[in-house]
Amino acid sequence: MGYRDVLVRVPLLGSEHQVELALTLAKRFDAHLTGICILPDAAMLRSAVQNPLIRLNKTEVLDIIEREYKDAAAAEQRFSSTADEVGVSHDWVTGEGDPADVLIHAARLYDLAIVGQCRAGADLLWGAATQLALSGRPTLILPTEWSQAEMPKRILVAWNGSAQSAAAVRNALPLLKMSSEVTLLAGQNREALPLWMRLPPIEVDQYLLRHGVNVRATNLEVPDAEAGDAILKSAQSSKAELIVMGAFGRSRFREWVLGGATRHVLEHMTIPVFMAH
Repeated sequence: MGYRDVLVRVPLLGSEHQVELALTLAKRFDAHLTGICILPDAAMLRSAVQNPLIRLNKTEVLDIIEREYKDAAAAEQRFSSTADEVGVSHDWVTGEGDPADVLIHAARLYDLAIVGQCRAGADLLWGAATQLALSGRPTLILPTEWSQAEMPKRILVAWNGSAQSAAAVRNALPLLKMSSEVTLLAGQNREALPLWMRLPPIEVDQYLLRHGVNVRATNLEVPDAEAGDAILKSAQSSKAELIVMGAFGRSRFREWVLGGATRHVLEHMTIPVFMAH
């Protein structure tokens, strides 16, 4: 079991750390790697130039779009050259539009997508990383300042028995099996059940052991409001190089409301976070 098809977002600038880790991962799993470059400005300019209420010089607009595509072609050349050097099968796609929408569409048939961290504020809610993780695609989110390209050896799993945390564990299993140490941080399941229902326990530690994962379990006993901070502090104390957790959110159309722990981790993460929903 592994990742056979991996997608990595390649910004026009400052994408080296994402590409390097994606290449390392693709090499390790003998995966095909696709770089995707998204041009939101080109999409907005095309829309604006077609609006009769907006006065724009069409020639100048097309020149700007052409320059963006030249920058994307240069990014593709750097990506392809590096992938060829390390012997990773690869290809490239370019899209125009809202980055979250484009990524969600493009990632439908990929085993894993690698993206950069969301900024705080509105981007945390609407940013590509958050929306992609909440769309159901396994998502590896890298901190803005992350520069390591090595595979994680120590991993923290934030577990509360929910469907989201189970999805994260299942989808992160290839990474967990390769690690030398996994800390299972077990919190309380807050799912509301009918009074008459009695569900059997989900033994995630036994599941991981059966899959050859070296796991050490510890309990997380803090109020819900402090869970995100506790996860980050536990990752720091265990010297974890990756956090695996469920992406919690409720949706009404695209009005996402992030869970408190999800929001806190996405805002303050200093190591990569693997999320699934």
